[in-house]
Amino acid sequence: MKRNIFFILICFVLLANLAICQEKDVDFSKAYIAQNDGKTTVEINEAQELIYIIFAITDFGKENPNMTKQNTAYFEEVKAHFTPFSNLPIVKKFDQQLRANLTNYFLLAANVYGFKFKNDQLVPTNIYIFPARGVGNYQVKSNPIPTYKNDLEEFARKSGYRTFYKEHQGYYDSLRTAYQEYASIAEQKEWLEKKFDYTINSYRVLTSPLIAGMNATHTFKYKGFKEILLFLPTLREDESWSPKFKKAFNTRIIFTEIDHNYVGPLSEKNKKQIDTIFNNRDLWVDIENKSTVHYPSPVKVFDEYLTWGLFILYCYDKFGDDHDLFGQIVENVNDMMVNKKGFPKADEFNAELFRLYKDNNPKDIQSLYKPLLDWCEKEN
Repeated sequence: MKRNIFFILICFVLLANLAICQEKDVDFSKAYIAQNDGKTTVEINEAQELIYIIFAITDFGKENPNMTKQNTAYFEEVKAHFTPFSNLPIVKKFDQQLRANLTNYFLLAANVYGFKFKNDQLVPTNIYIFPARGVGNYQVKSNPIPTYKNDLEEFARKSGYRTFYKEHQGYYDSLRTAYQEYASIAEQKEWLEKKFDYTINSYRVLTSPLIAGMNATHTFKYKGFKEILLFLPTLREDESWSPKFKKAFNTRIIFTEIDHNYVGPLSEKNKKQIDTIFNNRDLWVDIENKSTVHYPSPVKVFDEYLTWGLFILYCYDKFGDDHDLFGQIVENVNDMMVNKKGFPKADEFNAELFRLYKDNNPKDIQSLYKPLLDWCEKEN
């Protein structure tokens, strides 16, 4: 039976478990830190692409275009090349895992990032050891990849996966280049770090042409080094878009993932007031919209409002002089939040956030929390 899968952002619940788990999430060596400090890296990782390809040829994946991006020539190539191998054990096992709980999509794709190919074998990188322990209340006790290691190697070997991956390097390179040209990650990082007085040492975008609407993000901290992993789709385009709107639209996709890692710590400091206000869920969330189940707590609801609202502030600073473009951006954000994501007060929330920002010219976002939350409290 076909299921509806909605566009969602997942923040992995990881570091809270460190105190009770002996196995480390990551192990950043001095050499790794030196190599990646201050850098933004875009990858289409070989081990991860194997996982996404297997997802794509499961029955579950074929039924759900919001999980696997199906309207591309690349997907047709994947389907033609790999469908003859869809009866191999790993395809059936992954289909079962996806049907059991969609969170397994993230856990399998994230945890395989801790492995790389050495000839026909998947071997640990010893950098990302157990990066995804769970999402929300759904947790796993151990990295699931070793359980499927032999089956994954069998699929890769029999299907000729590594050759397929190498033959598509030119295409993958073009997707990475598009990120560098249109994503403006360095500009986003500079703005966020200035507005939040919070530094993340390394950004690592892990993308795939097969990712549709399933996004995830998490910051890992080890030995004082912070690296953010962003699991994102490739950039989107439309022939009707101007180059400026294409850049703005794709910036929004990335920005509203990245800024969760900056907003989260500040919201925790204001959790008591946020809980009191946004516990009135019927006012702030359209409970008929099924995608809102991914924001079950008051803090998660507030953070989703704020992370999207901040994108408007970012665009005001970057594109404010282009009134037509800025108007398009605001309209797009509000339409997404109200009509697609189920946050009915986004228009009003964003208007008040923008007013506070424009009138007060604050040096940081922290100074906006109190007046913004006071306004939210009056709305209750």
